[in-house]
Amino acid sequence: MGFTVGVDIGGTFTDAVAVGDDGSLRSAKSLTTPGVLADGVLSAVEGLGIALADVDSFVHGTTAGLNAFLERRGSRVALLTTAGFRDVYEIGRANRPAMYDLRYVAPTPLVPRRDIHEVTERLAADGSVVTPLDEAGVRAIAQRLHGTVDAVAVVLLHAYQNPAHERAVARIFAEAAPSIAVVVSSDIAPEWREYERTSTTAVSAYIAPIVLEYLRVLEDSLQHGGLVSDLKVMQSNGGVMTVDRARERAVQTLFSGPVGGTMAGVAVAADLDLDRLLCVDMGGTSFDVSLVVDGAADIASQTELEGHPLLAPSVVMHTIGAGGGSVAHVVAGALRVGPRSAGSIPGPACYGRGGTEPTVTDANLVLGRLPDVALLGGSLSLDKEAARAAAASVADALGMDVERTALGIVAVADAAMANAIREITVARGIDPREFGLLAFGGAGPLHAVSIAEELELERVIVPGSPGVLSAWGMVHTDLRHDVVQTFFHAVEHLRPDTFAEASGDVLARGRALLLADGVAPERIDLQPGLDVRYLGQEYTLTVPYGPDEEAGDVLAALHGRFDALHLERFGHNNPVEDIEVVALRVVARGLTARPEAGDVQAEGSPRELGRQEVRFRDETREAPVWDRASVAPGTAVSGPAILLEPGCTVLVPPGWTATPSAHGHLVMERTA
Repeated sequence: MGFTVGVDIGGTFTDAVAVGDDGSLRSAKSLTTPGVLADGVLSAVEGLGIALADVDSFVHGTTAGLNAFLERRGSRVALLTTAGFRDVYEIGRANRPAMYDLRYVAPTPLVPRRDIHEVTERLAADGSVVTPLDEAGVRAIAQRLHGTVDAVAVVLLHAYQNPAHERAVARIFAEAAPSIAVVVSSDIAPEWREYERTSTTAVSAYIAPIVLEYLRVLEDSLQHGGLVSDLKVMQSNGGVMTVDRARERAVQTLFSGPVGGTMAGVAVAADLDLDRLLCVDMGGTSFDVSLVVDGAADIASQTELEGHPLLAPSVVMHTIGAGGGSVAHVVAGALRVGPRSAGSIPGPACYGRGGTEPTVTDANLVLGRLPDVALLGGSLSLDKEAARAAAASVADALGMDVERTALGIVAVADAAMANAIREITVARGIDPREFGLLAFGGAGPLHAVSIAEELELERVIVPGSPGVLSAWGMVHTDLRHDVVQTFFHAVEHLRPDTFAEASGDVLARGRALLLADGVAPERIDLQPGLDVRYLGQEYTLTVPYGPDEEAGDVLAALHGRFDALHLERFGHNNPVEDIEVVALRVVARGLTARPEAGDVQAEGSPRELGRQEVRFRDETREAPVWDRASVAPGTAVSGPAILLEPGCTVLVPPGWTATPSAHGHLVMERTA
């Protein structure tokens, strides 16, 4: 039997799942190995109990590029730009994200001005050549940079209309300085807006050598272990790509780890016939929030990372440093939790690996919410006395007892996570009460109901295999390419034949990318759209249309569709205002064949593993500890109760019930 394998590297654990051709599921965890991440991947795959030679598809989510960016340990990058535009990157934009923040500091460019070099060339706005490229000058720059930088970002004026000059620069560098990785904007972000295009290309060049080296080591290790199928990499846009594409477009790997959980949320929403979910992934180091709206992942064509704009379609996500390993400490007499994490080494004190500082995991163990019979990750026994000793150090500083301090640690973490959800909902005009809460990750189901109560939510879903859900989501994700072409036209003057020709070209490019990846023609799905704005606006909304719609019909309906979308997104519109098209887009998907999920079978009565004293806000209650796998679909478990499985622990507080669905998703709801 063949298997599809997904692997997700977290700050504490590396998760692996394998889905067989018959729909069977296997999962495994191993501690993340920060020094050589590939070791943790191989260890997790070994825990699946399958041979790499039996793997038909291997999908991997990596945080190598994101971590390099956040820790500012990326490559040394030089930037080549058109003569006269050297300061575009440093000037940036004049807008202030926090208008009244007196301490606001603009982000520091990844490329200092001394490493920005001007190239003699010039293209007009329509892509025609005004000044030919000075190839001798480019060759001289390449020879001067050889051995001094790791990567070069090439951003020439109007290259989104005509990439010829940028490609010539890349060719010259390949000849004169082959050791330097070259990233050109016409491949990474072929869109208008010079600063955003420059920023995106610079970020991609900054992380590219690190991502390339990581993927090389991982691919070599897997092939040495017997893998014969292609290695695929999760993208920020909710799709997967081949490892060769990942080497070319490193910027698309930035959020590849947490995005797997969002795509799993799409599958769970379809399974439970829900159209709106808040997906929260709480692992050992971070807490990630994303949305499923109308049954699809919430994806933005432009995003931002620590003040650096990115013209790269990405799942809208908000991340904070709050996880099971977040360290509790006292600052000016007040309790703080995170963002620093104990990670996997030494880890929380209860791991018994040398950690002495109290963490959220230690607090849950002290409160009994992690039961005494629990094995973290399915194999790691926990030291409750070590957890109490660690919590006592903070309790002494606060003048409180250990249990109340542990309650405080959990409450502070819960409040931080609820605020993170408000950032991605309330701050954008979205009412979170209209959503169900999908909680996963090793620690998410422990805190899910507390977060739901804070936000006044009525339903919490803990999916099957929640501890490895991000890896499971990667297995159920399609191959994806996003093709974009700048296309400025006022709609009232746009002729159908002009639009049809341009649209057909973008559709053909999307199809060609999938065919080059080996996707069968019958598995290709193309979803075109138009970036549209009211005349005079700065930013746009993407209006989708059918690939088989006639050009005249699309243009005739475009104004009404845009008005409706604008009203839905912003709460207002202006139907009498003229609109214009800014860009053409195509989402090209290579559809993945997915085995049908089987119904969960549980024989007999739920199996009780023991009873546990659990501390809630104002009281201590005795709660039964159930083996989650033994609870049959449709069987309601009333709180207080704990449901235990190898990957995580589910806490059902008083006033809530938990009922497994036919496919094993645990639906928790308030009782009357």
